[in-house]
Amino acid sequence: MKLKFFPAVVILLTLSARAQFATNEKIVDVRIVSSQDKIVQGEELKLAIILNIKPTLHINSHEPLGEYYIPTEVKFAPLRNISFGQAQFPVPKLKKFAFSDEKLSIYDGEVTVVIPVTTSPELDLSPQTITGIVSYQGCNDSVCFAPEEQNFEIVLDVAAGTAVQSQYPEYFIKVESTISADHALDLTQDERAALQYVEKGMLGAILTFFIIGLALNLTPCVYPVIPLTVSYFGAQRQKSRGSAFTAALFYQIGIALAFAGLGLISGLAGKQWGFLFASPWFVVVIGTIMLLLSASLFGAFEITVPSSLLTRVGKNKQGVIGAFFMGLTAGILIAPCAAGIIIGLVGLIAKLGLVGKGTILFFVLGLGLGLPYLILATFSGLLGRLPQSGGWMLWIKKLFGFMLIGVAIYFILPQLERIVGKLGFLLGLITVTAGFLLGFLEHGMYGKAFNWLRRIIGIVLILLGIYWIHNALSAKEAEINWVHYSDQTIDMLLEEEKPIFIDFYADWCAPCKQLDRQTFTDEAVIKVAESFIMLKVDCTRPDDSTQAFMNRFNVTGMPTLIFLSRSGAELTELREIGFVPADRLVASMQKTLDSSRR
Repeated sequence: MKLKFFPAVVILLTLSARAQFATNEKIVDVRIVSSQDKIVQGEELKLAIILNIKPTLHINSHEPLGEYYIPTEVKFAPLRNISFGQAQFPVPKLKKFAFSDEKLSIYDGEVTVVIPVTTSPELDLSPQTITGIVSYQGCNDSVCFAPEEQNFEIVLDVAAGTAVQSQYPEYFIKVESTISADHALDLTQDERAALQYVEKGMLGAILTFFIIGLALNLTPCVYPVIPLTVSYFGAQRQKSRGSAFTAALFYQIGIALAFAGLGLISGLAGKQWGFLFASPWFVVVIGTIMLLLSASLFGAFEITVPSSLLTRVGKNKQGVIGAFFMGLTAGILIAPCAAGIIIGLVGLIAKLGLVGKGTILFFVLGLGLGLPYLILATFSGLLGRLPQSGGWMLWIKKLFGFMLIGVAIYFILPQLERIVGKLGFLLGLITVTAGFLLGFLEHGMYGKAFNWLRRIIGIVLILLGIYWIHNALSAKEAEINWVHYSDQTIDMLLEEEKPIFIDFYADWCAPCKQLDRQTFTDEAVIKVAESFIMLKVDCTRPDDSTQAFMNRFNVTGMPTLIFLSRSGAELTELREIGFVPADRLVASMQKTLDSSRR
């Protein structure tokens, strides 16, 4: 649910959150049950902590995907002759929320955490009171609240004989079915996602990875392979359908080998494609490649297998060898698309030692990915034999040329949102692309002297583009002049005779990060902020002074945004809890200024 599309819903959620915390109602109901009716000296048992999370709310998982998210934890008070094992959490859900650009690892509904317990034969026969604490951070779709703790307690008799099984076996059966080897290993979220497929057995894993490969064709960065396939095989003149199929099969195998090879190499080298896309310079490289491929489809230059290579293998084999090397090229272009599963699978191979199995699964994944191109390449070979096919094949190439421009935009836009000098960045990207195209890739009937001149011009354009991109990435944002709370009083701040804007935030608060990233960098917000004292209050771990300041304004959720007039009176109707888009914040700040002038 996007905030900008559903402001009314967000307001209702925020009001609900206010009411909830005004009555101190807990986000989670906690209870504890045992796998046995009593503790037996020297034997093991299990405890289940059942968390019932309120509807429309969720809590972070035990391993949240983010540095500032507070994990869910279970801790026990120490007891003599009783040892508590590692808490076994169920597999979390991955969900997208309005305050985060990425999916988060969360729990909602009913969640059961199982803890193995070992006892000593010397355990006293008197009843044992087991106590502990569950700590968690609750959120709804737009607001994250301060971390909470809840106590739990269970009293169990101790016996020397046999215990009776608990009347709650379903909690232990259900959880054990969802807990797998990822709890015994230090696995990342991506590796957990891959583990569920690897554990299926070889035949099941092969089938699953083949289907995953097919599904990866729906990702935008696979699109470059389609025009490559059409343009390459459409230009071939196969003698029969069989020879066209053979060449297409080698094309598919080339994709599969490149896919497996690149996945293993990047894993062994610690290179993760997903993190590479966080680098603006890597996106420049990808964007340039996409734009150059698009230019080739519009006829600027032609992608072919090097003639020297074809000469070595013999002209009678150039169809098969050429198709194989074009498949390798296609695989190199496709590899970043499956970043998530590559990271997870390679991580598992390293930790479980499944090098052989992992290599086979990578290869099968590539075969599934290449199956549509096997069909397309065979069909394109037949198209080459049809009369008058050249005209509409050229139209298809141009269609895919526009698609590649769209793919370039798809990769560039996320970075562009973070870059201050957007115009310089785009001009630099276009200039780098033009330098490669005009200086080195575009071939015409030119003289030797002009060829040297255009190469020099190409180098100048590439360097100029890199310079513009560097300047765009180095440009600094205009910043709000924040005053950070440290025992200030409102009276001291009011001496400047300006209205005051207060941002109560915390490091664990995702909507707070979204405010800093989107709203407080908006030019209109920065401009109107010049007329305010902009006060930030860090509530991550509030000391006594900060807590008193929070209590003064009855702050319960993060972020809380408060507007004070020049007299120090709060404009309560303008108070906000949760993420606020720039236009709404500017409107509230303007109302505060208007009120202060009266």
